[in-house]
Amino acid sequence: MRIPKRFPLASALALVLAAPVAGSASAAEPASTAVPATAEITPAVAARLDDAVRTAAGTSKGRAPAISVAVVTNGRLAYVRAFGVADLTSHRPATPETRFRIASVTKMLTAVAVMQLVQGGRVRLDAPLATYLPSAPHARDVTVRQLLMHTSGVWNYGDEAIRSGRVAAATTPAEIVAWTADRPLDQTPGAKFDYSNTGYVLLGLVVEAVARQPLAAYEAEHIFTPAGMRETTFGDAPAGAPRATGYMSATGTPALAYSPTWFYADGDAVSTASDVARFDIALMSGRLVSPAIFAEMQSSAVDAASLGAGVRYGLGLTLVPYRGMTLVEHHGGVPGFEAENFMLPGARFAAVVLSDAFDFPTSVVSGAVLREAFPSLAESAAPAASGEDPAITARLRAFLTQLPSGHVDTSSFTPEMAAAMTPAVVGDLAARLSPLGELRSLTFRGQDTVQVYRRYHYSAAYSGGQTIPLTLVLDANGKVAGFQPS
Repeated sequence: MRIPKRFPLASALALVLAAPVAGSASAAEPASTAVPATAEITPAVAARLDDAVRTAAGTSKGRAPAISVAVVTNGRLAYVRAFGVADLTSHRPATPETRFRIASVTKMLTAVAVMQLVQGGRVRLDAPLATYLPSAPHARDVTVRQLLMHTSGVWNYGDEAIRSGRVAAATTPAEIVAWTADRPLDQTPGAKFDYSNTGYVLLGLVVEAVARQPLAAYEAEHIFTPAGMRETTFGDAPAGAPRATGYMSATGTPALAYSPTWFYADGDAVSTASDVARFDIALMSGRLVSPAIFAEMQSSAVDAASLGAGVRYGLGLTLVPYRGMTLVEHHGGVPGFEAENFMLPGARFAAVVLSDAFDFPTSVVSGAVLREAFPSLAESAAPAASGEDPAITARLRAFLTQLPSGHVDTSSFTPEMAAAMTPAVVGDLAARLSPLGELRSLTFRGQDTVQVYRRYHYSAAYSGGQTIPLTLVLDANGKVAGFQPS
Protein backbone atom coordinates (compact mmCIF):
# COMPACT_ATOMS: atom_id res chain seq x y z
CA MET A 1 0.00 0.00 0.00
CA ARG A 2 1.28 3.43 -0.88
CA ILE A 3 -0.43 6.51 0.50
CA PRO A 4 -0.25 9.92 -1.25
CA LYS A 5 2.95 11.83 -0.50
CA ARG A 6 4.84 8.82 0.86
CA PHE A 7 8.29 9.24 -0.58
CA PRO A 8 10.90 6.66 -1.61
CA LEU A 9 14.58 7.15 -0.82
CA ALA A 10 15.11 9.41 -3.82
CA SER A 11 12.53 11.91 -2.64
CA ALA A 12 11.96 11.46 1.09
CA LEU A 13 13.72 14.72 1.79
CA ALA A 14 12.31 16.45 -1.24
CA LEU A 15 8.98 16.63 0.14
CA VAL A 16 7.93 18.92 -2.74
CA LEU A 17 8.29 18.62 -6.48
CA ALA A 18 5.64 20.63 -8.27
CA ALA A 19 7.23 20.31 -11.70
CA PRO A 20 6.98 17.03 -13.66
CA VAL A 21 10.74 16.65 -14.06
CA ALA A 22 11.72 13.29 -15.48
CA GLY A 23 15.11 11.65 -15.57
CA SER A 24 16.89 11.13 -18.85
CA ALA A 25 17.70 7.43 -18.34
CA SER A 26 16.18 5.14 -20.94
CA ALA A 27 13.70 2.49 -19.91
CA ALA A 28 16.05 -0.30 -20.98
CA GLU A 29 19.06 1.00 -19.12
CA PRO A 30 20.55 -1.68 -16.81
CA ALA A 31 19.86 -1.12 -13.13
CA SER A 32 23.40 -1.92 -12.02
CA THR A 33 26.32 0.36 -12.72
CA ALA A 34 29.87 0.32 -11.40
CA VAL A 35 29.63 -0.10 -7.64
CA PRO A 36 32.42 0.79 -5.21
CA ALA A 37 33.49 -1.66 -2.57
CA THR A 38 31.27 -1.86 0.49
CA ALA A 39 32.90 -0.86 3.76
CA GLU A 40 33.11 -3.50 6.45
CA ILE A 41 30.77 -2.93 9.40
CA THR A 42 33.53 -2.56 11.97
CA PRO A 43 32.76 -1.72 15.61
CA ALA A 44 33.52 1.94 14.82
CA VAL A 45 31.14 1.95 11.83
CA ALA A 46 28.47 0.17 13.88
CA ALA A 47 28.84 2.77 16.64
CA ARG A 48 28.30 5.61 14.16
CA LEU A 49 25.25 3.86 12.75
CA ASP A 50 23.96 3.36 16.29
CA ASP A 51 24.26 7.10 16.90
CA ALA A 52 22.44 7.96 13.66
CA VAL A 53 19.53 5.59 14.33
CA ARG A 54 19.31 6.46 18.02
CA THR A 55 19.15 10.16 17.14
CA ALA A 56 16.31 9.55 14.68
CA ALA A 57 14.27 7.60 17.24
CA GLY A 58 12.22 9.63 19.69
CA THR A 59 8.95 11.37 20.35
CA SER A 60 9.67 14.81 18.93
CA LYS A 61 8.34 15.84 15.53
CA GLY A 62 10.25 14.44 12.59
CA ARG A 63 11.34 11.30 14.44
CA ALA A 64 9.76 7.88 15.06
CA PRO A 65 9.13 6.22 18.44
CA ALA A 66 10.74 2.99 17.20
CA ILE A 67 13.17 2.30 14.36
CA SER A 68 14.60 -1.03 13.31
CA VAL A 69 17.49 -1.38 10.85
CA ALA A 70 19.25 -4.27 9.13
CA VAL A 71 22.27 -4.00 6.82
CA VAL A 72 23.62 -6.66 4.47
CA THR A 73 27.23 -6.51 3.29
CA ASN A 74 28.85 -9.07 1.02
CA GLY A 75 25.64 -11.08 1.03
CA ARG A 76 25.31 -11.56 4.78
CA LEU A 77 23.61 -9.81 7.67
CA ALA A 78 26.21 -7.50 9.15
CA TYR A 79 24.21 -5.07 11.29
CA VAL A 80 20.84 -5.49 13.04
CA ARG A 81 19.64 -2.94 15.58
CA ALA A 82 16.46 -1.40 16.98
CA PHE A 83 16.07 1.77 19.02
CA GLY A 84 13.25 3.57 20.77
CA VAL A 85 10.01 2.26 22.22
CA ALA A 86 7.59 -0.01 20.37
CA ASP A 87 4.59 1.30 22.31
CA LEU A 88 4.29 4.75 23.88
CA THR A 89 1.74 3.64 26.46
CA SER A 90 3.62 0.68 27.92
CA HIS A 91 7.07 2.07 27.04
CA ARG A 92 8.00 -1.38 25.79
CA PRO A 93 11.42 -1.08 24.12
CA ALA A 94 11.89 -1.93 20.46
CA THR A 95 14.17 -4.89 19.76
CA PRO A 96 15.41 -6.50 16.53
CA GLU A 97 12.56 -9.01 16.98
CA THR A 98 9.89 -6.28 16.97
CA ARG A 99 7.59 -6.61 13.97
CA PHE A 100 6.41 -3.67 11.86
CA ARG A 101 3.98 -3.33 9.00
CA ILE A 102 6.13 -3.08 5.87
CA ALA A 103 3.33 -1.66 3.68
CA SER A 104 4.21 -1.52 -0.04
CA VAL A 105 7.48 -3.36 0.48
CA THR A 106 4.98 -6.25 0.34
CA LYS A 107 4.76 -5.62 -3.41
CA MET A 108 8.28 -6.99 -3.78
CA LEU A 109 7.07 -10.30 -2.32
CA THR A 110 4.07 -10.37 -4.65
CA ALA A 111 6.22 -9.54 -7.66
CA VAL A 112 8.68 -12.32 -6.86
CA ALA A 113 5.79 -14.78 -6.51
CA VAL A 114 4.54 -13.79 -9.97
CA MET A 115 8.03 -13.99 -11.47
CA GLN A 116 8.55 -17.46 -10.01
CA LEU A 117 5.48 -18.54 -11.95
CA VAL A 118 6.84 -16.76 -15.04
CA GLN A 119 10.14 -18.60 -14.60
CA GLY A 120 8.25 -21.89 -14.36
CA GLY A 121 6.33 -21.19 -17.58
CA ARG A 122 2.98 -20.99 -15.77
CA VAL A 123 2.45 -17.24 -16.30
CA ARG A 124 3.35 -15.11 -19.31
CA LEU A 125 4.21 -11.46 -18.69
CA ASP A 126 2.56 -10.21 -21.85
CA ALA A 127 -0.54 -12.36 -21.57
CA PRO A 128 -3.79 -10.49 -20.93
CA LEU A 129 -5.10 -10.71 -17.39
CA ALA A 130 -8.09 -12.63 -18.77
CA THR A 131 -5.79 -15.63 -19.29
CA TYR A 132 -5.75 -16.13 -15.52
CA LEU A 133 -8.72 -14.10 -14.22
CA PRO A 134 -11.32 -14.11 -17.00
CA SER A 135 -13.96 -12.22 -15.00
CA ALA A 136 -11.71 -9.48 -13.61
CA PRO A 137 -12.44 -5.86 -14.63
CA HIS A 138 -10.61 -4.87 -17.85
CA ALA A 139 -9.14 -8.38 -17.97
CA ARG A 140 -8.83 -8.33 -21.76
CA ASP A 141 -7.32 -4.85 -21.82
CA VAL A 142 -4.33 -5.15 -19.49
CA THR A 143 -1.38 -7.52 -19.22
CA VAL A 144 0.48 -9.04 -16.29
CA ARG A 145 3.53 -6.94 -17.14
CA GLN A 146 1.48 -3.73 -17.06
CA LEU A 147 0.05 -4.62 -13.66
CA LEU A 148 3.54 -5.27 -12.28
CA MET A 149 4.86 -1.97 -13.66
CA HIS A 150 1.87 0.20 -12.68
CA THR A 151 1.17 1.06 -16.31
CA SER A 152 -2.18 -0.74 -16.63
CA GLY A 153 -4.37 2.29 -15.95
CA VAL A 154 -6.46 0.27 -13.47
CA TRP A 155 -7.99 2.65 -10.92
CA ASN A 156 -6.08 2.81 -7.61
CA TYR A 157 -8.53 1.88 -4.86
CA GLY A 158 -6.20 2.52 -1.90
CA ASP A 159 -6.51 6.27 -1.45
CA GLU A 160 -10.31 6.29 -1.67
CA ALA A 161 -10.63 3.29 0.64
CA ILE A 162 -8.80 5.20 3.37
CA ARG A 163 -10.45 8.57 2.73
CA SER A 164 -13.94 7.07 2.74
CA GLY A 165 -13.41 5.09 5.94
CA ARG A 166 -14.11 1.77 4.21
CA VAL A 167 -10.91 0.36 5.70
CA ALA A 168 -12.49 0.21 9.16
CA ALA A 169 -14.39 -2.98 8.27
CA ALA A 170 -12.85 -6.22 7.05
CA THR A 171 -12.99 -7.09 3.36
CA THR A 172 -11.69 -9.66 0.88
CA PRO A 173 -9.64 -9.33 -2.31
CA ALA A 174 -12.70 -10.30 -4.34
CA GLU A 175 -14.73 -7.52 -2.71
CA ILE A 176 -11.97 -4.98 -3.45
CA VAL A 177 -11.97 -6.01 -7.11
CA ALA A 178 -15.76 -5.90 -7.27
CA TRP A 179 -15.73 -2.37 -5.84
CA THR A 180 -13.43 -1.23 -8.66
CA ALA A 181 -15.31 -3.03 -11.43
CA ASP A 182 -17.31 -0.04 -12.68
CA ARG A 183 -14.32 2.31 -12.73
CA PRO A 184 -12.98 3.08 -16.21
CA LEU A 185 -9.29 2.78 -16.94
CA ASP A 186 -7.41 5.95 -15.99
CA GLN A 187 -5.26 5.76 -19.13
CA THR A 188 -4.45 3.66 -22.16
CA PRO A 189 -2.73 0.52 -20.82
CA GLY A 190 1.02 0.77 -21.15
CA ALA A 191 1.03 4.53 -21.73
CA LYS A 192 2.82 5.61 -18.57
CA PHE A 193 3.53 4.89 -14.91
CA ASP A 194 0.45 5.45 -12.73
CA TYR A 195 0.66 3.79 -9.30
CA SER A 196 -2.16 1.33 -8.64
CA ASN A 197 -2.62 -0.80 -5.56
CA THR A 198 -5.53 -2.45 -7.34
CA GLY A 199 -3.09 -3.89 -9.86
CA TYR A 200 -1.28 -5.77 -7.10
CA VAL A 201 -4.53 -7.11 -5.65
CA LEU A 202 -5.17 -8.57 -9.10
CA LEU A 203 -1.63 -10.00 -9.22
CA GLY A 204 -2.15 -11.70 -5.87
CA LEU A 205 -5.29 -13.31 -7.26
CA VAL A 206 -3.35 -14.40 -10.35
CA VAL A 207 -0.89 -16.25 -8.11
CA GLU A 208 -3.77 -17.91 -6.25
CA ALA A 209 -5.50 -18.95 -9.49
CA VAL A 210 -2.37 -20.39 -11.08
CA ALA A 211 -0.84 -21.98 -7.96
CA ARG A 212 -4.25 -23.14 -6.69
CA GLN A 213 -3.52 -22.11 -3.14
CA PRO A 214 -3.90 -18.97 -1.02
CA LEU A 215 -1.28 -16.31 -1.67
CA ALA A 216 -0.05 -16.43 1.94
CA ALA A 217 0.45 -20.20 1.73
CA TYR A 218 2.25 -19.92 -1.60
CA GLU A 219 4.64 -17.25 -0.36
CA ALA A 220 5.31 -19.10 2.91
CA GLU A 221 6.36 -22.16 0.90
CA HIS A 222 8.15 -20.57 -2.03
CA ILE A 223 9.59 -17.35 -0.57
CA PHE A 224 9.75 -17.43 3.22
CA THR A 225 11.11 -20.97 3.57
CA PRO A 226 13.93 -20.74 0.99
CA ALA A 227 14.85 -17.26 2.28
CA GLY A 228 14.88 -18.36 5.93
CA MET A 229 12.22 -15.81 6.87
CA ARG A 230 10.65 -16.90 10.16
CA GLU A 231 9.33 -13.55 11.38
CA THR A 232 7.07 -12.53 8.49
CA THR A 233 3.30 -12.98 8.32
CA PHE A 234 0.33 -11.40 6.60
CA GLY A 235 -2.51 -9.42 8.12
CA ASP A 236 -1.55 -9.18 11.80
CA ALA A 237 1.45 -10.34 13.78
CA PRO A 238 0.73 -13.64 15.55
CA ALA A 239 -0.39 -13.52 19.18
CA GLY A 240 2.57 -13.11 21.49
CA ALA A 241 4.95 -11.82 18.83
CA PRO A 242 6.51 -8.46 19.73
CA ARG A 243 5.09 -5.77 17.48
CA ALA A 244 5.29 -2.02 17.14
CA THR A 245 2.27 0.21 17.63
CA GLY A 246 1.80 2.58 14.71
CA TYR A 247 1.41 6.35 15.07
CA MET A 248 0.70 9.14 12.63
CA SER A 249 3.62 11.05 14.13
CA ALA A 250 6.26 10.51 16.78
CA THR A 251 4.36 12.75 19.19
CA GLY A 252 1.88 9.91 19.68
CA THR A 253 -1.04 10.82 17.42
CA PRO A 254 -2.90 7.51 17.06
CA ALA A 255 -2.89 5.92 13.64
CA LEU A 256 -6.08 5.49 11.69
CA ALA A 257 -7.82 2.26 12.65
CA TYR A 258 -8.07 -0.11 9.69
CA SER A 259 -8.41 -3.75 8.82
CA PRO A 260 -5.26 -5.12 7.16
CA THR A 261 -7.54 -7.18 4.90
CA TRP A 262 -7.72 -4.06 2.73
CA PHE A 263 -4.01 -4.29 1.90
CA TYR A 264 -3.61 -7.93 0.76
CA ALA A 265 -0.91 -8.38 -1.91
CA ASP A 266 -0.24 -4.66 -2.12
CA GLY A 267 0.71 -4.01 1.51
CA ASP A 268 -0.39 -6.43 4.25
CA ALA A 269 2.90 -8.04 5.34
CA VAL A 270 4.25 -7.71 8.88
CA SER A 271 7.96 -8.39 9.38
CA THR A 272 11.24 -7.52 11.03
CA ALA A 273 14.10 -5.62 9.45
CA SER A 274 16.30 -8.71 9.54
CA ASP A 275 13.67 -10.90 7.87
CA VAL A 276 13.23 -8.39 5.02
CA ALA A 277 17.02 -8.40 4.70
CA ARG A 278 16.96 -12.20 4.43
CA PHE A 279 14.54 -11.79 1.54
CA ASP A 280 17.04 -9.43 -0.11
CA ILE A 281 19.90 -11.88 0.37
CA ALA A 282 17.87 -14.72 -1.15
CA LEU A 283 16.75 -12.55 -4.07
CA MET A 284 20.27 -11.34 -4.86
CA SER A 285 21.76 -14.83 -4.52
CA GLY A 286 19.34 -16.50 -6.95
CA ARG A 287 17.47 -18.60 -4.39
CA LEU A 288 14.07 -17.07 -5.20
CA VAL A 289 14.33 -16.42 -8.93
CA SER A 290 17.14 -16.95 -11.40
CA PRO A 291 19.69 -14.15 -11.97
CA ALA A 292 18.20 -13.68 -15.45
CA ILE A 293 14.69 -13.18 -14.04
CA PHE A 294 15.98 -10.78 -11.37
CA ALA A 295 17.78 -8.84 -14.11
CA GLU A 296 14.57 -8.68 -16.14
CA MET A 297 12.70 -7.31 -13.13
CA GLN A 298 15.14 -4.38 -13.26
CA SER A 299 15.64 -3.90 -17.01
CA SER A 300 11.94 -3.96 -17.89
CA ALA A 301 11.28 -0.51 -16.43
CA VAL A 302 9.48 2.73 -17.21
CA ASP A 303 9.98 6.32 -16.20
CA ALA A 304 8.39 7.01 -12.81
CA ALA A 305 9.16 10.70 -12.35
CA SER A 306 6.25 11.09 -9.91
CA LEU A 307 8.43 9.19 -7.42
CA GLY A 308 11.46 11.43 -7.99
CA ALA A 309 13.70 12.72 -10.75
CA GLY A 310 15.32 9.90 -12.71
CA VAL A 311 13.36 7.19 -10.89
CA ARG A 312 12.12 4.21 -12.92
CA TYR A 313 9.80 1.36 -11.96
CA GLY A 314 10.41 -2.20 -13.05
CA LEU A 315 8.60 -5.44 -12.37
CA GLY A 316 7.78 -4.75 -8.72
CA LEU A 317 11.00 -2.84 -8.06
CA THR A 318 11.81 0.87 -7.91
CA LEU A 319 15.10 1.90 -9.55
CA VAL A 320 16.55 5.00 -7.90
CA PRO A 321 19.65 6.91 -9.07
CA TYR A 322 22.05 7.59 -6.23
CA ARG A 323 25.43 9.26 -6.78
CA GLY A 324 26.25 7.40 -9.96
CA MET A 325 24.69 4.10 -8.82
CA THR A 326 21.21 2.63 -9.11
CA LEU A 327 19.46 1.42 -5.98
CA VAL A 328 16.94 -1.40 -6.40
CA GLU A 329 14.32 -0.64 -3.79
CA HIS A 330 10.76 -0.21 -2.63
CA HIS A 331 9.23 2.21 -0.20
CA GLY A 332 6.13 1.57 1.86
CA GLY A 333 3.72 3.59 3.95
CA VAL A 334 0.44 2.77 5.67
CA PRO A 335 -1.13 4.78 8.50
CA GLY A 336 1.24 4.29 11.41
CA PHE A 337 4.28 2.96 9.57
CA GLU A 338 7.00 3.87 7.06
CA ALA A 339 9.37 1.32 5.54
CA GLU A 340 12.32 1.35 3.15
CA ASN A 341 14.10 -1.60 1.55
CA PHE A 342 16.96 -1.07 -0.89
CA MET A 343 19.71 -3.11 -2.53
CA LEU A 344 22.84 -2.74 -4.63
CA PRO A 345 22.93 -6.24 -6.12
CA GLY A 346 26.34 -5.74 -7.73
CA ALA A 347 27.84 -5.13 -4.28
CA ARG A 348 25.65 -7.79 -2.58
CA PHE A 349 24.55 -4.94 -0.32
CA ALA A 350 21.09 -4.25 1.12
CA ALA A 351 19.55 -2.25 3.92
CA VAL A 352 16.13 -2.14 5.55
CA VAL A 353 14.64 0.68 7.64
CA LEU A 354 11.34 0.13 9.48
CA SER A 355 9.57 2.75 11.60
CA ASP A 356 6.28 3.24 13.42
CA ALA A 357 5.53 6.88 12.53
CA PHE A 358 3.66 7.67 9.33
CA ASP A 359 5.45 10.99 8.81
CA PHE A 360 8.97 9.66 9.42
CA PRO A 361 11.44 10.34 6.56
CA THR A 362 13.20 6.98 6.30
CA SER A 363 15.98 8.57 4.24
CA VAL A 364 17.38 10.18 7.40
CA VAL A 365 18.48 6.68 8.41
CA SER A 366 19.01 5.10 4.99
CA GLY A 367 21.20 8.04 3.99
CA ALA A 368 23.39 7.46 7.04
CA VAL A 369 23.65 3.77 6.16
CA LEU A 370 24.76 4.55 2.60
CA ARG A 371 27.36 7.05 3.77
CA GLU A 372 28.88 4.49 6.12
CA ALA A 373 28.65 1.62 3.63
CA PHE A 374 30.16 3.60 0.74
CA PRO A 375 32.47 6.21 2.27
CA SER A 376 34.15 6.85 -1.08
CA LEU A 377 30.91 8.46 -2.23
CA ALA A 378 30.68 10.86 0.69
CA GLU A 379 29.53 14.25 -0.54
CA SER A 380 31.81 16.06 1.88
CA ALA A 381 34.84 14.35 0.34
CA ALA A 382 34.12 15.54 -3.19
CA PRO A 383 35.46 18.89 -4.40
CA ALA A 384 33.02 21.62 -5.35
CA ALA A 385 32.12 21.80 -9.02
CA SER A 386 32.92 24.80 -11.17
CA GLY A 387 30.26 27.05 -12.63
CA GLU A 388 28.41 27.89 -9.43
CA ASP A 389 25.93 30.75 -9.66
CA PRO A 390 26.05 32.54 -6.27
CA ALA A 391 22.55 33.90 -6.78
CA ILE A 392 21.10 30.39 -7.19
CA THR A 393 22.99 29.19 -4.12
CA ALA A 394 21.64 32.13 -2.16
CA ARG A 395 18.08 31.25 -3.18
CA LEU A 396 18.47 27.68 -1.97
CA ARG A 397 20.08 28.82 1.30
CA ALA A 398 17.25 31.30 1.89
CA PHE A 399 14.66 28.60 1.28
CA LEU A 400 16.33 26.19 3.72
CA THR A 401 16.85 28.79 6.43
CA GLN A 402 13.27 30.09 6.15
CA LEU A 403 11.72 26.65 6.68
CA PRO A 404 12.05 26.50 10.51
CA SER A 405 10.06 29.75 10.82
CA GLY A 406 7.15 28.29 8.90
CA HIS A 407 7.13 31.22 6.45
CA VAL A 408 8.71 30.76 3.02
CA ASP A 409 8.97 33.55 0.43
CA THR A 410 7.30 32.08 -2.66
CA SER A 411 7.49 35.19 -4.83
CA SER A 412 10.11 33.56 -7.07
CA PHE A 413 8.26 30.21 -7.32
CA THR A 414 6.15 28.94 -10.19
CA PRO A 415 2.40 29.18 -9.47
CA GLU A 416 2.25 25.39 -9.03
CA MET A 417 5.17 25.33 -6.61
CA ALA A 418 3.82 28.31 -4.66
CA ALA A 419 0.43 26.61 -4.35
CA ALA A 420 2.10 23.43 -3.14
CA MET A 421 3.90 25.26 -0.33
CA THR A 422 0.95 25.34 2.05
CA PRO A 423 1.59 25.98 5.79
CA ALA A 424 1.10 22.26 6.40
CA VAL A 425 3.69 21.32 3.77
CA VAL A 426 6.17 23.92 5.05
CA GLY A 427 5.71 22.63 8.58
CA ASP A 428 6.19 19.05 7.41
CA LEU A 429 9.36 20.01 5.55
CA ALA A 430 10.73 21.74 8.63
CA ALA A 431 9.92 18.77 10.85
CA ARG A 432 11.55 16.31 8.48
CA LEU A 433 14.77 18.30 8.19
CA SER A 434 14.99 19.31 11.85
CA PRO A 435 16.66 16.07 13.02
CA LEU A 436 19.67 17.02 10.86
CA GLY A 437 20.37 20.15 12.92
CA GLU A 438 21.31 23.58 11.57
CA LEU A 439 22.44 24.14 7.99
CA ARG A 440 26.20 24.65 8.03
CA SER A 441 27.17 24.84 4.37
CA LEU A 442 26.05 24.34 0.78
CA THR A 443 28.51 22.95 -1.77
CA PHE A 444 27.74 23.20 -5.48
CA ARG A 445 27.98 19.85 -7.29
CA GLY A 446 26.95 20.75 -10.82
CA GLN A 447 23.92 21.39 -13.01
CA ASP A 448 22.04 19.76 -15.86
CA THR A 449 18.95 20.25 -17.99
CA VAL A 450 15.97 17.91 -18.21
CA GLN A 451 13.19 18.92 -20.59
CA VAL A 452 12.76 22.67 -19.98
CA TYR A 453 14.03 22.51 -16.42
CA ARG A 454 17.47 23.40 -15.10
CA ARG A 455 18.58 21.39 -12.07
CA TYR A 456 21.20 22.75 -9.65
CA HIS A 457 22.77 20.09 -7.47
CA TYR A 458 24.26 20.71 -4.00
CA SER A 459 25.53 19.01 -0.88
CA ALA A 460 23.99 20.40 2.30
CA ALA A 461 26.03 19.87 5.48
CA TYR A 462 24.17 20.00 8.78
CA SER A 463 25.33 20.46 12.37
CA GLY A 464 24.21 16.93 13.25
CA GLY A 465 27.06 15.61 11.13
CA GLN A 466 25.07 14.55 8.07
CA THR A 467 25.63 15.74 4.52
CA ILE A 468 22.75 15.22 2.13
CA PRO A 469 22.30 15.86 -1.62
CA LEU A 470 19.73 18.51 -2.57
CA THR A 471 18.58 19.84 -5.91
CA LEU A 472 16.85 23.11 -6.75
CA VAL A 473 14.82 22.98 -9.97
CA LEU A 474 14.17 26.14 -12.03
CA ASP A 475 11.88 26.45 -15.02
CA ALA A 476 12.67 28.18 -18.31
CA ASN A 477 11.78 31.55 -16.74
CA GLY A 478 14.06 31.10 -13.76
CA LYS A 479 11.19 30.36 -11.36
CA VAL A 480 11.64 27.71 -8.64
CA ALA A 481 9.73 24.67 -9.86
CA GLY A 482 10.95 22.02 -7.45
CA PHE A 483 13.13 21.01 -4.54
CA GLN A 484 14.41 17.49 -4.22
CA PRO A 485 17.43 15.27 -3.54
CA SER A 486 19.77 14.52 -6.42
